[in-house]
Amino acid sequence: MQQRLQGKPVLIYGTLVGGALVLFLLLMVVWLSTRNDSSKVKLCLDTNVADAETAILDGAVRRVDVLVDDEHAMQGPTAIQLQLEGGECRKLPEGADNRAKLLQVLGLIELYNQQGDGNIRVEYQRETVPPNLLVTSTPVRTQAPTMEPSPVSGTPLPVLVSSPTAAPIRTATPAATATASPSRTATKSATSTPTAAPTRSAATPTM
Repeated sequence: MQQRLQGKPVLIYGTLVGGALVLFLLLMVVWLSTRNDSSKVKLCLDTNVADAETAILDGAVRRVDVLVDDEHAMQGPTAIQLQLEGGECRKLPEGADNRAKLLQVLGLIELYNQQGDGNIRVEYQRETVPPNLLVTSTPVRTQAPTMEPSPVSGTPLPVLVSSPTAAPIRTATPAATATASPSRTATKSATSTPTAAPTRSAATPTM
């Protein structure tokens, strides 16, 4: 009985110390894991269809994640993410506007897995997709600018019409009437009456 009582505190202390050590180790593991995650963040860069097809045919893709809407899964994929062999990832253009391109990439992956040497793993994820990614965007019609006629050739220029002002009427001043000067009466100049020239009488011969 005394041995049991004496050994009981030792077991209790040993259990407490062991539990504390295990808890400390767990805290260290969590701290180290969160520290590594915060220092290394994997970012998926954008890619296009041509580069994605090249990576698939070159065997550089090991996994493909396909996002479909939970309620409208048969509408087709909304987003595709490629996991590369080197640990990097690439994402294709997303949304309903790019659905035809996404289906094209999925078709190439299926063909590569069935007929080629590919072994690409395809994973489908069903989530609630935002509504703006499920509908195609309608192009906005832009109204063509109307060419306004040039003010030189098209629209007549406003002409400033001056109100007619009465021009001063020139009153004809009566022309100076030439007053007839007293006509010169033709006066017959006194004609000198010719005086008969003295006739030379014939000299009578003297005896």
